[in-house]
Amino acid sequence: MKKILLLAFGMLLFACSDSEEKNSLTHDMQIMLDARKGFSKDTVIYLADSVKFVDKLTQIAYFEQDDNTGLSYTAKAMSSAIDIRLYVYPDYSGGSISVYCHPNQDESIKFDEPVFPAKSKGYTLKFKDSLKVGKSMYYDIVEFKTPVDSGNACSISAFYYGIHDGLVQVISKNGIKLNRVSKKVYEDAEERRAKERAQIDSIAQAVADSIIKANTVAVDTSKKDSSTKNSTSKEIIDMAESVADCIKNAYSSGSLSALKDCKI
Repeated sequence: MKKILLLAFGMLLFACSDSEEKNSLTHDMQIMLDARKGFSKDTVIYLADSVKFVDKLTQIAYFEQDDNTGLSYTAKAMSSAIDIRLYVYPDYSGGSISVYCHPNQDESIKFDEPVFPAKSKGYTLKFKDSLKVGKSMYYDIVEFKTPVDSGNACSISAFYYGIHDGLVQVISKNGIKLNRVSKKVYEDAEERRAKERAQIDSIAQAVADSIIKANTVAVDTSKKDSSTKNSTSKEIIDMAESVADCIKNAYSSGSLSALKDCKI
């Protein structure tokens, strides 16, 4: 009988300890983990700025199942340096949130026992009820902001993570907003850019041809019939190709001012 009582008491202590461990999560962390019940199934998302840049990203949100709690979220861009990882960890001391915000980042920005707004070395995390992104409204948003000083380890200045939708907005270091958009917006923009690139390639080739033509000299090949042929030095050809590449790169960078460096 005594052994049965001791066993029952031990099981009660274990149950209480297990319950305390689960309840040690902060309320804000628990909100993020509870999002597993209705998280978006989108594994590919799209961002666009207000001008013409569009980017395709893969996003993966892994919520640990059963009695285990935890969240691993990653969003990685195809064209830009956006590489965001967000980890929500439970532990005996109350849990923590870790953020990686740069492709080459080795150490995370860690928020111990986060109760929002949370701070860590100038970085901040806080909740927003909602955020309007373009024409869409997203709810239950985690806002991550970086410090303005040179110690900023991120490749961005801020991101907004919807606990049901994943990444909805990124703000670059120069203040440009990249908003979540639909697949159609992305595809239309890519089609437009493909047409523009074809036009730029045509213009660049025409400029290169005109440079070569302007610097081509006629050379006598026979004194008897005074026939001639055109001769263009390798230096001129290289210069023409360099100018053409400069024009294409200026377009790709989205900077018309860069054309002045092409020495047309």
